[in-house]
Amino acid sequence: MSKRILVIGGGFAGFWAAVAARRVAGYAVDITLLSRAPKLEIRPRLYESKPDTLAVELPPLLSKLDIRFVSGEATELDATSKVVRLVSGEPLGYDRLIVATGSRMRRPQVPGAEEAYSVDSQAEAIALDRRLLDIAKEIKEPTIAIVGAGFTGIELALELRDRLLKHGAAEAAECMRIVLIDRASTVGPELGPGPRSQIEAALENARVELRLEARISALGSNRVSFVDGSNLAADVIVLATGMAAAPFTKQIPGERDKLGRVVVDSTLRAPAAPAVFVAGDAAMADTGDGHYALQSCQHALQIGRVAGENAARDLLGMPPVAYSQLRYVTCLDLGRSGAVRTEGWNRNVELTGTEAKAIKQKINTKLIYPPVDGTAEDLLASSMLDIDKRYALDASR
Repeated sequence: MSKRILVIGGGFAGFWAAVAARRVAGYAVDITLLSRAPKLEIRPRLYESKPDTLAVELPPLLSKLDIRFVSGEATELDATSKVVRLVSGEPLGYDRLIVATGSRMRRPQVPGAEEAYSVDSQAEAIALDRRLLDIAKEIKEPTIAIVGAGFTGIELALELRDRLLKHGAAEAAECMRIVLIDRASTVGPELGPGPRSQIEAALENARVELRLEARISALGSNRVSFVDGSNLAADVIVLATGMAAAPFTKQIPGERDKLGRVVVDSTLRAPAAPAVFVAGDAAMADTGDGHYALQSCQHALQIGRVAGENAARDLLGMPPVAYSQLRYVTCLDLGRSGAVRTEGWNRNVELTGTEAKAIKQKINTKLIYPPVDGTAEDLLASSMLDIDKRYALDASR
């Protein structure tokens, strides 16, 4: 029987893990990618308009490399017997497993939270877009409340007026009230003070209201209720309340962080399950300098490649490589104000305005996409571990 590598998850980390494993192992190893949907969602772009276009079909790409695609959802892991069981009851065996099940938005533990919109997945982003289309037709002065003033909340708030314009609702776009809510005392608290002045100026220019140090007690179909007894009437409520590892990671033996991510070693192996490697938003991985990878596309791309590389190397008796990702950049879309690009973990501002916006658009529309029209050789070449360096350098130009 051929040796088997199983990858769970069809996001950035899972896809590139499968491709990197094929590059290292050649075609003597069977590789299977299991995912609930046959598409790679371009999740970093789901705050934008036309979310129905923001996905790449997986089977055509995987077939170029003879990687089997299985549609389904994993629910159980027997790390001793090396078997994953699906919702359907079907078992999938493996010799090496890569868990790249990603993250899910953490909805607040308040009544009504499950009914609010989000842009956490393509389906949810499409549902929001349909609601915006209804607003464009029906309401002249809509109010949209966004709960969560982090990366996603900021980008969404600054995109909304133009999204209504694209739906042909100029009056609604001009008169729309956008309220950005957070329990923190500042916007973008996780981004630090570096880009804060640019963020605040962009929000002010876009007439986005801030309601900070606000704690929510309940959400309704048309209101946000706060602990202080006040209420905010809203036509749409959107959550952008941060992420945690997807539930399947609980099946992996070992230590986890507060986000539910598996604490992995320098090769991305789960120490308590030697045949299991963890990638992307499911992994708490040291980037090589004492910092830990974020639940972001930037880190998922490289972690996936290294996890795939090491799963194949381990299976073939080859020495592993250590995961490292020493350069860290951010590029935050600021809507009509352009963008702000920062360098390093201190997030020192390097570029703003139209120059930064051009970089953001290049990242969003080119750099994070696999070579969909390329050959098998193009895919394999793109899975090389120096791709992260090329990504960071290209993004800085």
